[in-house]
Amino acid sequence: MFLTLFLTGIGILTAQTQVRGTVVDEAGIPIIGATIQVKGTAQGTVTDLDGQFSLSAPANATLVISYVGLTTQEIPVRPTVNITLLPDTELLQEVVVTALGISREKKSLGYSVAEVSADEMIKSRGGVTNPINSLVGKVSGLQISGSTGNMGGSSKILIRGAKSISGNNQPLFVIDGVPIEGTDYNTNDAARGAGGYDYGNLIQDINPDDIESISVLKGPNASALYGSRATNGVVMIVTKKGASHKGLGISFNTGIGFEKVNKLPVMQTKYGGGYSLGAYDEDGEPLARINGVDYNIMDYGVDESWGPAYDGTTKYLSWYDLAKWENGGKIGDPTTSLWQAPANDIDKFFETGVSITNNINISRANDNTAFRVSYTNMSLKGYMPNSNLQKNSFNASGSIKLTDKYELFSNITYLNQATTGRPETGYGDNNVMQKFIQWGQRQLDMKELKSLYKYKHDGSQASWNRAGWDDPKPEYSNNPYWSRYMNYQNDTRNRLYGNAGVKAYILKNLTAQFKSSLDFFSDKQFERSAVYSQEESKFAEYHRQQYELNNELLVQYSTNLNEDLSWNFNVGANNMFRNYERLEGYSVSGLVLPEFYNLSNSKSPAKAENFTSEKSINSLFASTTLGYQSLAYLDGTIRNDWSSSLNGKGYLYYSLTGSLILSELVKQDWLTFSKIRLGYAKVGGDTDPYRIFDTYAFYTSLDQNHAYLLPLIKNNLALKPEQTHSYEAGLEARFLNNRLGFDFTLYKSITRDQIMPLSLTGASGYTSMIINAGRMDNQGVELKFDVSPIKTPEFEWNATITMASNKNKVVDLIEGVDYYRIVNAPFKVEVGAFKGQEYGVIMGTDYVYDDNGNKVVQDDGLYASTSGNVPLGSVYPKLTGGFLNTFNYKNLSLSVLFDGQRGGKFFSTSYMWGIYSGMLEETADNNELGIPKRNDPEENGGVLLPGVFADGTPNDVRVDAETWGGSMYSGPAAQSVFKSDFVKLREITIGYRVPLKSKYISNLNISAYGRNLALWGPDTKHFDPESATTSSGNIQGIEGGALPSLATFGLNVGFQF
Repeated sequence: MFLTLFLTGIGILTAQTQVRGTVVDEAGIPIIGATIQVKGTAQGTVTDLDGQFSLSAPANATLVISYVGLTTQEIPVRPTVNITLLPDTELLQEVVVTALGISREKKSLGYSVAEVSADEMIKSRGGVTNPINSLVGKVSGLQISGSTGNMGGSSKILIRGAKSISGNNQPLFVIDGVPIEGTDYNTNDAARGAGGYDYGNLIQDINPDDIESISVLKGPNASALYGSRATNGVVMIVTKKGASHKGLGISFNTGIGFEKVNKLPVMQTKYGGGYSLGAYDEDGEPLARINGVDYNIMDYGVDESWGPAYDGTTKYLSWYDLAKWENGGKIGDPTTSLWQAPANDIDKFFETGVSITNNINISRANDNTAFRVSYTNMSLKGYMPNSNLQKNSFNASGSIKLTDKYELFSNITYLNQATTGRPETGYGDNNVMQKFIQWGQRQLDMKELKSLYKYKHDGSQASWNRAGWDDPKPEYSNNPYWSRYMNYQNDTRNRLYGNAGVKAYILKNLTAQFKSSLDFFSDKQFERSAVYSQEESKFAEYHRQQYELNNELLVQYSTNLNEDLSWNFNVGANNMFRNYERLEGYSVSGLVLPEFYNLSNSKSPAKAENFTSEKSINSLFASTTLGYQSLAYLDGTIRNDWSSSLNGKGYLYYSLTGSLILSELVKQDWLTFSKIRLGYAKVGGDTDPYRIFDTYAFYTSLDQNHAYLLPLIKNNLALKPEQTHSYEAGLEARFLNNRLGFDFTLYKSITRDQIMPLSLTGASGYTSMIINAGRMDNQGVELKFDVSPIKTPEFEWNATITMASNKNKVVDLIEGVDYYRIVNAPFKVEVGAFKGQEYGVIMGTDYVYDDNGNKVVQDDGLYASTSGNVPLGSVYPKLTGGFLNTFNYKNLSLSVLFDGQRGGKFFSTSYMWGIYSGMLEETADNNELGIPKRNDPEENGGVLLPGVFADGTPNDVRVDAETWGGSMYSGPAAQSVFKSDFVKLREITIGYRVPLKSKYISNLNISAYGRNLALWGPDTKHFDPESATTSSGNIQGIEGGALPSLATFGLNVGFQF
C-alpha cells in the first residue's frame, strides 16, 4: 500500500499540462521570438512566426513570458493562454526626442525633459477641444489654464513661469520638427474681461489622434538650440508614422462626449427686480391702467434685484404678459402672473453639449517604405444655444528609401474648422452671463424669454428690460436668446502645416538631412449685432493670414573615440521667413436692412483697415555630446541668429550641460538608476517686426482729408533681444527595480534687457519709446515622484505626484520707474509689474488697516479705502501640482487625476456687480444675528461689517443691504479680489481591452471618461478660478463675466483591422 501511495504521489507531482497560446503586442501584432519559460526551471520555448507556442509544463507551474522592450508577464499554467505584452514604459523613456527632433538617451541629458504618451491623451480626447489641455497635472512646472465653458477658447500655457515683462511668454510649439504658431489673436478687450470673443490659440489645431508622444523641454537649457525662440521652453510633438501591422493596418476610432454646466454662481432666490424693496416704476407708482383696469407692474427699466420679496400670491403684469398682449394686437385684457421665483431659472438656459469624433487611419510599412493616412471629423454642439464647432483634419506621412544611401520623407496636415456662436466673454453686451449675474432681475423665466425673443412680424425682439410698461424697446439688455440667435458670431479657419525632405546616409556614422517646412493658416471671423438690438446694429469681418517657411540643413556624426569615449556632433543652418496679413472692415452708424450682414449694408460708408508684416531669421547652430563609458556625459550647444526685426544684427546663444550616472559608481541591488545633472544656458527673446525704424502712418481725418503722420511710439535702432541666463541642477533616482523613483530639479533664470516702452514728454512729439531696460528673475523647484505600491502578474497600481513651485520677481524696471502697467481692467483694478514685487500684481485700492491688523470702517459703517492703488497680490500661483493614479487588472485599466494650485489672486467683476445689483446669494441671506440682511437695520437687519473705527472702537453701525451692495463699487477693490487656490478632480478614465478571437479585428479597446468632475477651494463658491483666463498672453487674473464651468463625459471605442 505504501508503495502504491508513493507512486501515486509521484505521478501527481509530475503531471504535465500541454499549453498552447499566442503572444501579441498592444496593437495585436504577433510577437516573433518571445520567450516562454517555466518559472524556476530551464524549460522553455519561443514563439513562431505567428506568435504561437506550445510546450508541456507541470500543472501547478507558472509561465514567464518576456520580450525585449515589453513588460514581462507571469501567468499560471492552463491549456490555452493568450498574452498581450505592453510596452515597458521605463525602457521607452530611455530614448526621448529633444531640440531639432534629435533623439537622445534620456540618461545622457543634463536638463529636464518630460514625456507624455498618446494613450494618455486619446482616452479622454472628447473632453477637450485643445489637446494640450490633456497635459494638465501630468508635467511638473507646466501650468495650463483656461475656461472650460469657452468653446474652442484659449489656454494659457507657461513653462516655469513668465520671463518677459511685456513680451511673449508662451513656449515654442514644434510638430515633427516644424515650428508651429501657437498664440491667439484675441483683442485686449477680450483678454482683460471687457468683452469680445476668444478665438483660441492656434495650437489647438493639432489632432490628438495623430499624436505619438509629447516632450516638454522645460527650460532654456533644454531648448537653447532654438536660440531666440527658446526662452520659454519648447513643447515637442511627434506624430504617428507608418508601421507594420497584423491584418490590413486599418484603425477606426469613434467617440461621443457630453458636456454639462457644473459650476454657476450661487444666486439669491428670495427677491425680484426693483429698487428698495418696493419701487415698481420710476415714479414709485405700482399701477398701470389698461382698458380701465389697474395692474401691479415691475419697473423693467431697473436692471437690479433689490425689489419686493416673493410671496407667491401677489398678481402683477409681467413683461411677457405685456409682450403676448402686444403681439396679439392689444385685444382684450392682458393676463397676469404671480410674484414668485422663476420655474425655469438661469440653469435652464444652458443645454447639454454633444460632441462626436470619428477617426480612420491606415498605416503600413516594410523594409523600404512606410506610410500613414489619417482623417478625423469632430462635430460639437455646444452647451450654449446656437453654438457649434465642426472640425475636419487630414494627415498623411510617408517615407521611402530610394537606395541604401538616400531616403525621402514627408508629413503634411490639413485642417478645416467652422464655428458658430462662440460665447461672448467678459463685460460684453452679448455675454449672457453678464445679464444673468451682474445686471438683471431674478424673477425672469428662461422659458418665457426663449418663446418671445423674436416675436413681432418686423423681426424685433421682446426683452424683459423694457423702456416702459408701454414701450417694449430694450433699455439696457437684450433678451439673452436674442443675443444667442441674432447677435452671434461665426468664423472659419484653414490650416496647412508639414514638412518634406531628404536624408542622406553618407557614411556609417554620418548623415545629412535637408528639410523644408510650412505652417500656414487663414482665419475669417464675422461678428454682428442685429437691427432692433439694444445697442447699435453692426457687422464686422476680420481676415487674418500667415505663413511661415523654414528651410533647415542638419548634419549628424557619431563615433566611439575609443573603448570609453563616445562623441556625437551636429551642425546645421536654418532660414525662417514669416508673412502675416490682416484685413478688417466694419459698418458705421448701424445697418440699413435687418439680417443682411454685408459691409455694403452699412448706413454710412464702411471702414476698412489692413496690416502686413514680414520677418526673417537666419541661423547657424551646432551641438556636441561627449560620453564617458555609461558614466558621464557633457553637452554643448551654440546658435547664432540674425533677425530682421533687430536690424539683421547677429546674436549668439549657447548652453553647457552635464550628467553623471551615480548608479554606475554605486552598484546596489536596490538602486536601479540615479544621476545628477547641471546646466547653464544663455538664450534670447526676439521682438515683433517694425520696432527699429520710425515710419509714417497713414491717417484719414473726419473730413476725409489724408495725411501721413509719425506714430506716437518712437522706435529704437539700437534695440536688442531680451537676454535670459538660465541655471539648472537636478537629481534623478529609481529604486527597487523601478518600483520607486523621483526627479528633482532646481532652476533659476535671469532675464535682462526687457523690451519695454519708456514714457516721453509730449514736447518730444511721442508718448513713449521702445527701449531695453529692466530685469526679471525666475526661480523654482520641480518634483516628480513615482511609486508602484502593487505589482503582480494580474494587477498593478502606479501613482505619480508632480509638484512645482515658481516665483517671478521684478528686480528692476526703467530707471526712475517703479511700476509698469500691463493692462487695466474695465473697473477698479489693473495688472502690472511692480519693482520689487512678484510679476503680474493686481493693483487697486485696499482696505485700510489699523496697527493691530483690523479693517477700518468709516462713520457710515462701510469700509475705508486706501487713497491710491496698492499691490493686492500676483495673478500667478506659487505652487502647482498633480496626483495621478493608474490601476491595471488584466485587460481593465482605471486612471484618476487630481490637480491644483496654491497662491495667486484674481479680480472678479461679476462678484462686484453681482453684489451691487442684488443678484448673488450673499445679498439675501441672513446676517450674523440670523435676521435677513434686507430687513431694516433699525430692526437688526442690514449688514454689520467686521472692523473698527479710526479710534479703534468696534464698528456698531448697521448698513442697509442695498447700500452695502453699492459699496462694492465705491469701496475698496480688495473686496472683489479672491484667492485662485483650487483642487480639481480633473479626470477619470476607464479602459478595457476586449479579448478577441477574430481573424478580422485584431484589437478592440473601449474607454469611458469624465473631466472636470469636482472643484474645491476657499473662493470657488461662485467661480472657477481658471475662468479668469481668456487669453494666452500676459493679460491674466481679471474675471469680467465668467462663463460656466463644464463637466464632460464620454465614451471612446477603437478598432484595429
